[in-house]
Amino acid sequence: MLRLDKLKSRARSFERLVGLTPEEFERLLSKLEPLWEQAHRRSLLGAGRVRRIGAGNTFKLDLSQRLFVTLLYLRQYFTMHVLGILFDLDAANVCRNIHGLLPVLEQALPAPLRSRTLQAKPDEVAGNQTKKPRKIRSLEEFLEVFPELTDVIVDGTEQPRGQPKVKKGQTPGKKAVGRPKDKKRFYSVKQGTHTLKTQVAVTPEGQVVHLSATASGRTHDMKVLKRSRLINRLPPHVRVWGDRGYTGLEKVYPERETIVPAKRPKKGELSLEQRELNRLISKVRITAENVINRMKKFRACKEFFRNEPKRHGVIWGCVAGLVNLRWQRRLLLPTT
Repeated sequence: MLRLDKLKSRARSFERLVGLTPEEFERLLSKLEPLWEQAHRRSLLGAGRVRRIGAGNTFKLDLSQRLFVTLLYLRQYFTMHVLGILFDLDAANVCRNIHGLLPVLEQALPAPLRSRTLQAKPDEVAGNQTKKPRKIRSLEEFLEVFPELTDVIVDGTEQPRGQPKVKKGQTPGKKAVGRPKDKKRFYSVKQGTHTLKTQVAVTPEGQVVHLSATASGRTHDMKVLKRSRLINRLPPHVRVWGDRGYTGLEKVYPERETIVPAKRPKKGELSLEQRELNRLISKVRITAENVINRMKKFRACKEFFRNEPKRHGVIWGCVAGLVNLRWQRRLLLPTT
């Protein structure tokens, strides 16, 4: 069984394993403890419980060890079976410990705002709207947390997932014998495989401020943005930067200042001025690419996604919070 105290004495190895220094781990643990106590208490008081509080089996690992297992899972993406061998637990117990702690860990971290679902109806071009967009209740919170925010860079990223299977009671599609009807929904032509897509919004300094809900790999970046509720959450003065996948953004949100590289016209060429402008835009947009690269150093966000799709959002939320924690350390900002 891995000894946490011995690993902490080797600070460099500890950071490579979980992505945090021992000091950052201890600070995170102190924030996590009261949140875990509240969440665990609520679960014990849930409806339908027969046993009194305190009865039943207890956790074999204490909270610090469970936090270490969870961070190790996010960083290295070991299977539950391997983690069970390392910590002398059954794979099912490891799974329950990790997925029970992830939502509470996201609260303890400086995680970005995260949409739980995508809008059923995407934002349309302003001229076709018949009513004003619904105001988001978290706008005030957004302004309070980021009062100096002037620019946001958006970009989409994908993670491989398993091929959809035929569910019980469903019939295969007509064109692809033996395949489910929603096979094409998750197939990304760009990646050449089935994927899950997430839209990441970052500041020019490199802080993650928003994550969209999980979308299928086939969904276009522009469609994810229009359904993510991000634009309506941003203050009016904030500029939105995007890549060529967001061409036409100024038509959907004419009241916003949007900056998107010029796209080469069909059977035409860009002028020298347009090329230079695209180069300057890319120098700003590269921050989003670097942030996504830092997130994918946590293998739970890079490798083949082995969990249920409903757990994709909370895993990315925790990883984004860990990246923000490291960002605060680099800028020497207070983490309390």
